[in-house]
Amino acid sequence: MPLLRYHPAAPLGHYVECLWWSRRDAAQLHWEHMLPSGKVHLVIALHEHPLLCLPSSSDNATHWSGAVVHGPQSAYYVAGPKPAGAVVGVSFRAGAASAVLGIPVAALTDRHLSLEDLWGQRARTLQEQLMAAPDPATLFRLLEQNLTRQIEKPLLMHPAVAQSLFHRAPWSSDWNSNVLQASGYSPRHFIALFRSAVGLAPKHFQRIQRFNQAVQLIASAERSSLADVGARCGYADQAHLSREFRLLSGISPTQYRPRHGSPLHHESAHPPMRQVKNIQDRRRE
Repeated sequence: MPLLRYHPAAPLGHYVECLWWSRRDAAQLHWEHMLPSGKVHLVIALHEHPLLCLPSSSDNATHWSGAVVHGPQSAYYVAGPKPAGAVVGVSFRAGAASAVLGIPVAALTDRHLSLEDLWGQRARTLQEQLMAAPDPATLFRLLEQNLTRQIEKPLLMHPAVAQSLFHRAPWSSDWNSNVLQASGYSPRHFIALFRSAVGLAPKHFQRIQRFNQAVQLIASAERSSLADVGARCGYADQAHLSREFRLLSGISPTQYRPRHGSPLHHESAHPPMRQVKNIQDRRRE
């Protein structure tokens, strides 16, 4: 399955880490655990087939088509089998999505919202333009131009939050205490500021960034031992890494099977059975 990434220039590059495009030549029959990044992602299908999300903490499935905004997730969610076809996506920088999407990031936490619910007909028009693009390069140019026009100025992120997001190694064990001390605010005040901008409390955001670092190391060709990965990422020991890994991904580190080129995608044969039953019950209604 080909995957292309494009890093937009300023001004969009201040808000977006990358645009990406992928194409699936045959239907994907397996499920995936979508591991949390702590950030907002926009996915636009370049086909008309419906897709499915199953939050890890709920039995309520989200069916979507067209385009969906995945808010910052506190843990993994499950994506259902996927049809053949292409999709394009936007990976926003932490705390920056509201400037483009026009909705507070905190309102997106642990949610999966249709872009059409946010933008109305503009979302459908954008999808149609992208579906008509003759190649990924044209598609990236159209998407970059469209998103740039959506930027609302100024981006009202509190300076203390912005400084914390650019602080060294946000996955390190002392990140939370260091950024809190540097902010000059009380813990309660800073947590409220950070949660409003990023959608997650700073401690949980740090946990996810540390988890992402561990995932990257495990998925890499370095083949480090779990004990070594835990030590390098600031976990107390291998058992601590394993507990955090299971809480955030729904699987153990030894069960983790990343999709090539996408470490935050874990291939899974089946979704949780309670969610399968819930979907089946809804279809009978």
